[in-house]
Amino acid sequence: MRTISSFLLIVAMLVSRVAISAGIELESAEQGQKLVESYSDKIDKDRKNAALYVARGQIYFQLRDFDSAVEDYTTAIKLDSKQDQAWFGRGMARALQGNIDEGIADLSVFIERHPDSSHAYTKRGVRYIWKGDRENATKDLLKAVKLDPNNAEAHDDLGVVLAQAGDYNAAIDHFSQTVTIDPSYQKGHHNLAMALYVIERDEQALERVNISLQLDPEARNSWMLKSEILKAMGKTVEAQAAHDEAMFLPEGNWTERAPVK
Repeated sequence: MRTISSFLLIVAMLVSRVAISAGIELESAEQGQKLVESYSDKIDKDRKNAALYVARGQIYFQLRDFDSAVEDYTTAIKLDSKQDQAWFGRGMARALQGNIDEGIADLSVFIERHPDSSHAYTKRGVRYIWKGDRENATKDLLKAVKLDPNNAEAHDDLGVVLAQAGDYNAAIDHFSQTVTIDPSYQKGHHNLAMALYVIERDEQALERVNISLQLDPEARNSWMLKSEILKAMGKTVEAQAAHDEAMFLPEGNWTERAPVK
């Protein structure tokens, strides 16, 4: 087994995929801005309508304008504390602002009202990962997969926690479940490759990182990982080529991302 230090040098531990949806998959920032303007017009005509603030907050979230999203969700909660999606959305956005404890508190309100939400346990578990609270992260993610065994994201994040704890075989099991449930889950393939590399199963690691790169050819961290795998296999020329490819790409960001390109 390779050392955990080399494991951590190759990639940052991965967290989560797209977090929240307003019922609309934004195709562009321009579309998002038009929707913001539309909801703003509606709010001007009906300032006591909490649901409108929630809807606009969700669009702001997808645009990564977390300050505006939090402001709208907070207004919605003040108008109507039963707006559960406002608690959920604010919890998501607050943590992405760096206010992790506040985000966890908001998500906890949502979970109290929706104790069967595998998705909510997953998102709170992710925030515990960010906080470095491995114990509570594990509890939430185990609950998430118990509620929904087909929750690919929860399996992936649980694999992250297990890998951080050094239990790579268990991590591999959960990463494998992730990509079985959702073969398009690029981050799951990357994480699986990463864990396989650590326990020196290089051929399998290379196969998985190649799938990751087929799904996202511009994944810089995956190119870096591929370089390390090839180097370990003695393929120095190919390893250098993969490293050079990575150098032309921007730094990866393994946090939750809104679906606006």
